[in-house]
Amino acid sequence: MYEQSRQFPQIQSAFPERSVLLSISPIASITVILIGCMVILGWMLDIPTLKSVVPGLVTMKANTAIGFILGGTCINLWHRGSRESQSRRVALICALLVLALGLLTLIQYGFGINLGIDQLFFREGVNAVATANPGRMAPNTAFNFLLLGSSLVLICIPRPNFLAAQCLTILGFLIAFFGFLGYLYSNAFFYRLDKAFTAMALHTAVGFIVLCFAILFACLDVGIMAAIASPSAGGLMARRLYPAAIVIPPMLCWIILIGWRGKLYTEEMGISLLGILNVMVFSGLIWWNAWTLGRIDRQRLQAESSLKEAFESLEYRARMQKTLSTELATAFSQIRTTMNELEASATATADQAKAADAQAHRSRSLSSGGKAAVDRTQSGMHTLEEKVGEIASEITQTQQQAAQIGEISRLVSHLATQTNILALNAAIEASRAGEQGKGFGVVASEIRSLADQSKVLAQKITNLISDIQTAVASTVTVTEEGIETVQTGVAIVQEMAEAFDGVAQAIDNIFINNQNIALTAQQQAAAIAQVVNVMNAIDLNPHETLSKHRHS
Repeated sequence: MYEQSRQFPQIQSAFPERSVLLSISPIASITVILIGCMVILGWMLDIPTLKSVVPGLVTMKANTAIGFILGGTCINLWHRGSRESQSRRVALICALLVLALGLLTLIQYGFGINLGIDQLFFREGVNAVATANPGRMAPNTAFNFLLLGSSLVLICIPRPNFLAAQCLTILGFLIAFFGFLGYLYSNAFFYRLDKAFTAMALHTAVGFIVLCFAILFACLDVGIMAAIASPSAGGLMARRLYPAAIVIPPMLCWIILIGWRGKLYTEEMGISLLGILNVMVFSGLIWWNAWTLGRIDRQRLQAESSLKEAFESLEYRARMQKTLSTELATAFSQIRTTMNELEASATATADQAKAADAQAHRSRSLSSGGKAAVDRTQSGMHTLEEKVGEIASEITQTQQQAAQIGEISRLVSHLATQTNILALNAAIEASRAGEQGKGFGVVASEIRSLADQSKVLAQKITNLISDIQTAVASTVTVTEEGIETVQTGVAIVQEMAEAFDGVAQAIDNIFINNQNIALTAQQQAAAIAQVVNVMNAIDLNPHETLSKHRHS
């Protein structure tokens, strides 16, 4: 949309006519461009109707049509770009060209010179209607281009001066309007100052009027146009009366002039009729505006009454809200106190949970140490069990070897008995042999003596073996009891290890639970603190809202 719509959206929405007023300037700029293009087309194709509207009237010069195209393009680009955009810079160039076109033409009239710009694009015959110099625009046309070009420059510069631009535009509008009235009243002086000058064409006057509207309505919020575009009653009255003031008096004068020229009444009668018609028309306009303003005033009074009721309702609601806020403040204060206590309790719970967590951590360390000691004891008991088993095996083997020795000792004793019997038989046989067996008897006696000694020794060995077997049997018994004791100890150590495992697992569970309790307590304390902050904020907001209502 256009820049004014972006800069003043609140004014645009103030009354429906705003959008219509904003559309006048871009539409008028496009209309001016079309007028210039149609005239240029008329010069290119030599169409008299496009050049002079009505045959026999003065033509719009080509330079005038170019000036209109540049002026309309300038306004159109001004609407489409921001203050520092490329469109605004091009619009400023177009404005400077319009100003230069009017200034150079006035210089030609003032100094009686020809700069060669009049027929630069198209040539015109020397017998052209109401044309002093072929292709040269009228001096009032050039002066209007000078005024409107300056106005366009003032609104296109980085720091625009809208008031000065509007004043120059109004002056240009009056000059163009005089030219139009000259054609309406058939008074050539209004559009041709002297026969030595070129006359202003009819559609030139119309083009200037449209271009002036495009410039005046380009910015509605500053300068002279601010009062007309205002949504107030004054702006409404201005928008109602200005079109009538501009259109109706000239039309009444034209009607009276036609009657006078038709000799329907005298000059005095015509002036009297003009005065009466003006009184009647403007009285009707004034009554219509008074009725409209009265209706608007009634609507305003109704709106004020509704607004007063709304304010009274708002005050009542504010009082109710104040009472409610006081009650809420009390409730919030109690809740805040309770939440503070809960926060302190949660903080204490978190601290206790942290202490329990530390104790559980130390118990876990001690349990780990006890479990390690039980594991070492269990390992030692297993080693002891193995050693005792080995001792029992060695004792059993010793018992078996002692039994074997006892058996050997019995065999020796038996052999000694047999030897003793054999020796006795040998001695008997030696005694029978006499002297020849005497030596053999001695040997037999010695053998019997040795056999007796062997028998005694074998008996001693047997007794020793018996004692050893008794001792070994006692040792075996003690060893078996030791083995049973060691096995019992191993079982007890195993049970202790399992018990320590259970204790360690329980302590781990306690440690994890304490950590969870501590974390939960911390989160609970943080949540309660947030709730307390929210309660404090809620406790303050009602007072701030009430204070805002009081200030408003």
